[in-house]
Amino acid sequence: LLSTGASCVRVDIGYQPWLTDNASAISLVDNIVGQIRSAGKCLVLADASSESYRSSPIPWTDFKAAWIQRVQTLALRYQPDYYIVVKEPRWYIPMISDATTNPAVQDVNEWLALTQTLVTTVASASPNTRVGVSVDAGTLSSIYASQYVGYLEGASQLPGLSFIGFDVYSSSDQTATQGYLTQNGIGAKDLWISETWSANGPSIYSPSNSITDPQWMSSIYQFGVQNGAKVLIPFYTDLFASYSWDTNSTDIVNNYNMRQPVYFTFQSLATQYGIAPPIGVPEFSLSTSIVAAVSLAAIALFVRVRTSEPAEKAAASR
Repeated sequence: LLSTGASCVRVDIGYQPWLTDNASAISLVDNIVGQIRSAGKCLVLADASSESYRSSPIPWTDFKAAWIQRVQTLALRYQPDYYIVVKEPRWYIPMISDATTNPAVQDVNEWLALTQTLVTTVASASPNTRVGVSVDAGTLSSIYASQYVGYLEGASQLPGLSFIGFDVYSSSDQTATQGYLTQNGIGAKDLWISETWSANGPSIYSPSNSITDPQWMSSIYQFGVQNGAKVLIPFYTDLFASYSWDTNSTDIVNNYNMRQPVYFTFQSLATQYGIAPPIGVPEFSLSTSIVAAVSLAAIALFVRVRTSEPAEKAAASR
């Protein structure tokens, strides 16, 4: 990921190690963050909840309190440059035990109040961190669209919130994002394409995508430029190396020594626009994630760290 030339790396940290006092897993995360800092890259954190809530959901009241606590803990510990404190509201629903029975879970104002608390919490723990939220673009064309539109409209007015991201995984997601931006805008907040890939699900590992993914990378970059996005973050960056979904550790290491055409497309964009933005596109960067993230003012990468899962599974799963 660092070899792409992206300016930032996004890390999604599962919070389970802190709930179970797993010192070795916490040390692993410390090491990853340390490597990112040592490489001179900016650090983007994104909330990843806790792995335990996927198998054992908890009530909304407890879920909110736990959310605030982990954001505070991680912001204080890692002092990130950017923090996505809400990753796709819909993504959290299966982790909330009373999601279908508690009206508060469906209340947009409830989510906006929580978001404001998260923003304030990060500001207290890490004053120089810029805080944002992201939404699944697919929700904008779902039966729940009005709720997500309401959330975005409210978020665009929240004090202290710096950016709003859209997670885009298809042409229909692009259309929904474009439609929302054209009709509503996001106020004075910066626009991020906070997660993206050409598709989502098992089909992404088809070897035939090695031909089409470079075209998609160029296309989504232009989509970001045209809409004035500040950051673009490709999600499935394991595909920079290989389209194989291996579970053997040796195979995974060998795969990461390879490079796919989409890697070189991304690297070219990062090399051209990662440091000096193109004319007419101020502060446009590319980031990567570990997974890796791309920013349109700088170019970044995205990294997911699910420390309670085998490393090989975390590297291949969304």
